[in-house]
Amino acid sequence: MTYGISSAPYLATRCLQQLAEDESKDFSLAPETLTNNFYMDDALCGANAIEYALRLRQELIALLGRGRFHLRKFCASYPSILEVVPPSSREIEVPIGLDSNEGIKTLGLLWHPLSEQFLISKARCVQKLQEPKNSPVSKCIISFIVTATFDPLVLIIPVVVAYKIFLQQLWLHKRDWGDQLPSELLNQWMDMYFHLSQVNEITVDRSVLAKPTEIQLHGFCDSNEKAYGESLYLLFVNQQGKVTTKLLCSELTVAPVKKITLPRLELCGALLLAQLIQKTVPAVNLKIDRILLLTDSTNVLSWLATSASKWKIFVANRVSQIQELTAGCKWRHVGSANNPADLV
Repeated sequence: MTYGISSAPYLATRCLQQLAEDESKDFSLAPETLTNNFYMDDALCGANAIEYALRLRQELIALLGRGRFHLRKFCASYPSILEVVPPSSREIEVPIGLDSNEGIKTLGLLWHPLSEQFLISKARCVQKLQEPKNSPVSKCIISFIVTATFDPLVLIIPVVVAYKIFLQQLWLHKRDWGDQLPSELLNQWMDMYFHLSQVNEITVDRSVLAKPTEIQLHGFCDSNEKAYGESLYLLFVNQQGKVTTKLLCSELTVAPVKKITLPRLELCGALLLAQLIQKTVPAVNLKIDRILLLTDSTNVLSWLATSASKWKIFVANRVSQIQELTAGCKWRHVGSANNPADLV
């Protein structure tokens, strides 16, 4: 491969896909993983049983070996899966203890294999900021910190939303990139930044599946004059009727500078939820028995219950998109006090 040319990432991925297609007749598990669970040169996949994981590992080694691709950097949440893997082919030779703050870097996040958690603290969610005495706190520095936030599933919205809103306010002051912040904004920023270190204490469960007899996907959306967003939860019911819920992902958009009425912002939040559902359902690759979407806005529910042609252009366009994207889903009302998207 000639790296550095614009086609290199496509060619690298396309080679793996072609290998999976050419050799699919000899393997039952590996071709699907090779097609759907490779991200550049990293394979990220899971299994519901150790026997399945062992077989998948064996098939992946054999399948990729036919293309002269040799897998290494193996890591797993169960040490028994790695027993036959030579130490030179492992990500680490000694397993990380449960009480350790160390982790395995995986696509920019840090994963603790034994506890099965993502560690937000060392996942580049927050970049180090130099002390103000060494460098002025400017729009450039703050933009760097906010945009460097790496949270692909948007699981720490309640932490980062304040920083995105602050950045929007900063742009409205029309200051140059390198200018020191005025004292009022500087004090506000330093107070926010002081509490940013609490992100280090956040951990997120990697696994969300719980051997269910029924799977439901519940989506919540909410809005105020500063931002709108939503969160998705998987709900599992097991054979004993016990219900378990897991936060799956979420989304956030800061409200535009141009003022929009709150009902319209709620509608924008509903559209964002519909778009997130459209992306998430194929990605989780689960048989979902029911999709329930909830909002605390009665205006939104009234708009969605009727034909889009009845409304003015702004509302009609968004209602039409939501109705198309969420066909087959049920929209319901939830009280504001019980809406988890209110945290946004």
